[in-house]
Order: sequence, then C-alpha cells, then structure tokens
Amino acid sequence: MPRGDVRQSRRARRHPDGVSVAESQARYRVLLGALPDGVLLQDADGTVLLANPRAGQLLGLTLPADSRPSIPAPRRTDETVTIDLTQARPALVAEVDRISAAAVRTGQMQSGLTDPVLIDGRPRRLQVTAIPLLSDDGRARAVASSISPAPVLDPPPLPAGGEDLFRRTMQHSPIGIAVTALNGRFLRVNRTLCRMLGYRADELQALTLADVVHPKDVDVLRARLAGLVSGDEDALRLERRFVGHGGMHLWGTLVLTPIRDSASHPVQLIVQVEDRSDLYQAQGLMTHMTLHDRLTGLPSRPLVLDRIQAALDRTRLSGLRVAVLQCDVDHFRVVNDNAGYEDGDEVLAEIGRRVAAAVRPGDTAGRLGGDEFVVVCDDVADEDEAGVVADRVRAAVNEPLVLGGRTLRPTVSVGIALSGDPMGDPLLLLRDAEMATYQAKSRGRDRWDTVDSFQRKAATERLDLEHQLRAAITDGELELHFQPIVGLDGRDVIGREALVRWRHPDRGLMPPITFLPVAEESGLIVELGAWVLRDAVRAAASSADPGYVAVNVSPNQMIRPGFSDEVEKVLAESGLPASQLVVELTESVMLSSAPAARQEIEQLHNLGVRIVVDDFGTGFSALSYLRDLPVSGIKVDRSFTSGLGEDQQCDRIVEALIGLGNGLGIDVIVEGVETEQQSAWLAGIGVRHAQGYLFGKPSPRYELQPV
Repeated sequence: MPRGDVRQSRRARRHPDGVSVAESQARYRVLLGALPDGVLLQDADGTVLLANPRAGQLLGLTLPADSRPSIPAPRRTDETVTIDLTQARPALVAEVDRISAAAVRTGQMQSGLTDPVLIDGRPRRLQVTAIPLLSDDGRARAVASSISPAPVLDPPPLPAGGEDLFRRTMQHSPIGIAVTALNGRFLRVNRTLCRMLGYRADELQALTLADVVHPKDVDVLRARLAGLVSGDEDALRLERRFVGHGGMHLWGTLVLTPIRDSASHPVQLIVQVEDRSDLYQAQGLMTHMTLHDRLTGLPSRPLVLDRIQAALDRTRLSGLRVAVLQCDVDHFRVVNDNAGYEDGDEVLAEIGRRVAAAVRPGDTAGRLGGDEFVVVCDDVADEDEAGVVADRVRAAVNEPLVLGGRTLRPTVSVGIALSGDPMGDPLLLLRDAEMATYQAKSRGRDRWDTVDSFQRKAATERLDLEHQLRAAITDGELELHFQPIVGLDGRDVIGREALVRWRHPDRGLMPPITFLPVAEESGLIVELGAWVLRDAVRAAASSADPGYVAVNVSPNQMIRPGFSDEVEKVLAESGLPASQLVVELTESVMLSSAPAARQEIEQLHNLGVRIVVDDFGTGFSALSYLRDLPVSGIKVDRSFTSGLGEDQQCDRIVEALIGLGNGLGIDVIVEGVETEQQSAWLAGIGVRHAQGYLFGKPSPRYELQPV
C-alpha cells in the first residue's frame, strides 16, 4: 500500500482477494437472496440467526424487515434480530430441530426429509441438510442448513405407449435426469444435465457416472451403487462433487433409483442431479467468516491452530521444526484510545497487510484478536532462522503510517516458540510464544525474544497473577491504605494519598509494585483504577477529618473518553466536594499531545478537581505543560530526597525544583521524607508540604493519625 493517510483507504478497504468489504457484503446479500433453496444459520442452541427469503417461504416464517440476508457481524444486544422458528409450520419445526441438533451433537453433516406439506399448491416434502460449523475444539459453534423441496425419488410409471411422454418430461425437467445401465453408463440424458456438465448428449452417453463424479468421490459412489444393485438399498441420495467438460466443478445432489423388471430385479437406473453450487458457495462464505478475521481477512485463531497442527504433522517427515511468532503491537491501546476505534481498526488492518506481506511463501499470517498477530513458519532449522522472519515482520510494520495528518511508526514485540516434538500441542506453542512476547516487552519492546525454562516459569506465574488479579477486583481482595500528607509547619495533616494493596489469600498483603505492572500491561488497570477512585472518594466523604484525598490515575484511564464524567458521578454519589479530590498524574500524561487526555484534564479542572504532577523531575523533557495545563501542584520524587544534606547534587536539584514550583505559584510536595534532618533541611529552604514514613506509614484507617 502506498504511504499515505490510511483514512483515504477506509471506504475502499479490501479483502486479500481484492474485493472491498462493501462489495463482498453486497454480493453475499444478492447471493443469499437469489438462492433457489432456503438457508438457515442457527447457533448451537437452535436460535435462528439468519434466514433468506426462500427459507421463510418454505417454512412459512414471517421474517423481520431487518433480517434480510447479510454478513453476520457482532451487534449490540438491543440490535439483535430474533427469528422465532416456532412461527413456522408446526409439521416442520420438530424435524428441522432434530436434524440441526443431530449436526451439533455429532459434529457431522445430517440430512433428512420432512413430512409432506403444501408448497406452491401441491404436497411436497422438504429436504433439510444441516452442516455444523466447528470451533477449534471440535465442537459445533453454529449450524448452517439448506432447505429445498425434495426431488421425487420414485420415477413415474410409464403408461402404455408413454415413451414420448417420458422423453418430453425428461427434456423439460429443471433438474438433470438420465437413464443409465447398472454399471453407470449413460443411456439417455436430458438437456439440463448436458448443460450442467457442459457436454453434448452424444459425448455424455460415451461416459459413465464415475467419469463425471469427482475422483475423490468415485470409490464411495461405486460402493453405494453396488449396494443399490444388490438390493441392500432401495434408493440413494448423495451430496457429491461433479466434474464437467474442461474440468469445471460443481456441487450437486445425486439421487439414484433402480428401474426393476417384473421380477423386481434392477435393470437400469434413473439418475437425478440437482445443481447445489450456489448453496455450497454460500456455506463456503459462512465457513470462511468463521475461520477468518473480518477486519484483516487473515486466518483467525481456530484456523491458525489448524495450520500449526498441519505444520507439526509435516515435521515428522522433514525433521525440521515449526516456529510460532506472536506479534503484539506496542502501545496500541494508546493509539486506539486517542485516535478512536475506527481509525484504530484502519491501523490494525494496515499492520495485518504488512505482516502478511513480510512472511515467507507457505507460512501463515493470522490475527488472534485485538492487537495480537501470529505467524506460523514451516520447516525452520533453528531460532536464528525464525529470528530472520521476525526481523522482517518488525521492519515491515515499522514503516511510516499516516493517520489523520500525523505520521506514526508502529512497532511490534515478537515472541518466538519453536517446536521440539512433532507430537506437540499447538496450544502450548501459542502459549510459549505469548510468554516470549511478554519477555520481549519487558526488555524494551520493538524486538524479538524466545522463551527458556526460567522464562516459561516466570511467564506462567505472570499469567496466573493476571487471572488472579482479575478475580481479586470482583471478589473484594483489594483494599486501600492511606498515607498522610502534612504541613511542615506544625505537621497538620492536609491530605492523604490512597494507595492500593492486594490481600492475596495465599501470599498475604501484596504491595502495588508486585501487581500494578501486570494490571497496566493487561488493561486491568482501568477497572482497578475505577475501583480505587470510587472507594477513596467514599472513604474521604465518610470521614470527619479535614483535608483532601489524592488518587493516582493511570495514563490508560486518563486517555479513555469519559473519565471526567466518571469522576463527576462518583463525587455526586458520595457527596465529597470536588475541591477535596486531587488527581495525581505522571509526567507522561501531562506531556502527551493526545487531545483526549488534555480534554479530560481540562474537564477535571472545570469540575474543581485539583491536578498534581506525580514523580516530578524523573523524566520530563519540557515544562510547557506547567504553563498550558491547569496544574495545581507537583510532587518531588523520593529518589531526590534520600541524598538530602549528604549529596550536593540532590540538594541543588531539589532546590531548583522547589524554586520552580514556588515561582509558578503552585504547591510543592516532597515525597519520601524519612528523617528529621531531611524535614528540617526542607523546611529551611521554604518547603511547606511533605509526605513520608517520618509522618506516617500507609494505613487502612482513613482517620487522623498522630505524626
């Protein structure tokens, strides 16, 4: 794709085959609407998700106006169209349910005939064929069913002198009809069958059924045909592939019925073929949607696992190894929340194209979900060879990408897992690749890494911790401790900082350093931060003590639209005045050029909430935000406090930071004060407020603590 604004390609987003999403959806709707057969898509519980007009006609359903055929897509609950199968003809409901349930239960295609019903003014049976759509664990996640009036199985008896009537009936039939010898050689054929297969009648009469059935289906056909001739079966109905003139292919329903003599011995066969190619094309589209990611067109998780298994099977002969590369986009949540989800999708679609273009011929590029992509490499010798592919993917992704007039250079962290056993488990390879990705991220991102036994153990523990933390948020294992912030003149408590702790059922009270990085990386920080804000405000509102409560807010919280609305709601519910809430933000948020973050800061200020810059002086590269944003205070990081009075550089840095704050007329709080000497030195240079163990350790009690 030429470098340019990816927004320009949004309306022309294309699948790997070059067809745009809109064109693909339009074709799909036209195809389903034009099918001569009914099509139903049901979930595993039998709820009908999609029905085309022909299905409604055959079943007697009244379809909602917005249930017209379309590519199924995730929709909000209040937009879901429910199609009630119980509104169909009562005689059909039980049989349709039985056949689709059997397909779900067995994981295999099921077929059956309903009792006769009036269709177009005459009694007909309906042929129902249900095909399960399987997930990666082999279970049916949905079932696609075709419904059509069943062809007449028994040939009409020929009246005396009725040869001409039989010939005219054959020639004008809308389905392919032939009379064959018992060995399948064509004796008579009608025009429809000739048109289906692309042969003249004389050409077809020189062939047998085995010549026009797909080579992979010939053995099955011959075995079933032998059973029919021997009398083991009265009639045959098979869904088979046919090969016509010039190698053309079609799917069709094949019905074989014997013509018997007066002694009931079969002498010839009546062959009926109904072209079902359109239906199978529609079912193929459904299967494709199940196995491919809708945004990028790449294989999704079920198909990726299948490709890994196939690659492992091939290594038994080659003796080489399979490499699985998990590629996570670095800091994509920031891009997504700032640019908006639609533009975020464009970024993911472009990254998907780049990953697919960077892999070797024969390798598989897929998308696991979110910002996680995967590459399956066949036949690699060692880690270095897999690393070459990883570097090629990284280089392709890192090309400039223009979004809304801004140039981005996305990067990916790649985790590599190599197979050691052809009998290995694809899921374990994916897990190892995920662990290696965490390792690559922890070592600086925009790189690739592998996993060894030590890393595997550490990554497993990290994944376990993430799952436990997710449960801890909802199970009430988190608690808040409060550390006082005091005035150095008199040491009155002017506020308290809320600090989260995790009382783990096995590991006891855990400090934030052990779990907050996991929360940040997994995205749980948003849910955890919301809990901290709510409980801290409630604790302050229910206390008679004066002063404010300070709450640390993650960058991931701040850049999400609606954070200020959440704060306003929490304040209103608790009754705490906005002036008694302080939001502590890191310098990375203050320096961010993201409009979303700056807008949320301005709205918090308008509410009356004070903004304090936490860990001030540890990583800033510009001070313009102190002028441009409504900052009411700064907190000097504890790393500068430890050397006060002993290290002249620390002294000069702290003096400079305090002078800066005083010059701007904003509050300055020094963290990490642990000794009387430090307190006296700070008071001597004009520091008014401080925080540290000298004045009080974090306590689960909010009330006033002696200092």
